[in-house]
Amino acid sequence: MSGPGNRVRLLVPAVPAAWLVVFFLLPLVIVLRISLSESVLATPPYTPLIGVAPDGGLAWQGSAGNYWFLAADPLYLKAYLGSLRIAAVATLICLLIGYPMAYAIARAPEAWRLALVLLVVLPFWTSFLIRVYAWIGILKPNGLINNL
Repeated sequence: MSGPGNRVRLLVPAVPAAWLVVFFLLPLVIVLRISLSESVLATPPYTPLIGVAPDGGLAWQGSAGNYWFLAADPLYLKAYLGSLRIAAVATLICLLIGYPMAYAIARAPEAWRLALVLLVVLPFWTSFLIRVYAWIGILKPNGLINNL
């Protein structure tokens, strides 16, 4: 059965997929292309990845030199490894908090589950600015934490 209903069902996931391609994959490919190119003083400020070889064919002109530069420079390497460490610690903390919480919600009585999920999701509904003001109230010199 190939009616209009099937076309709509195929179109519904195509819209977010197209959104991801346009706003995530395409910029990622552009950044990857620039990172594999040599920088030059021109417009655009990088060399093309594929050029014409002396024999008239196509030749790969990209290089991983930019990545080797980042890996060889101690400043960039230290910053990169520090970022990886922070990401690993944050991931571990999220797993240590999230899995027991999810397990507890899954094991909770049916009547409590919706309320518990709402308590988990509710902070994501608040604005970032409101959360910052709340933290200021908690952490200021005469705030809640310092008065305990």
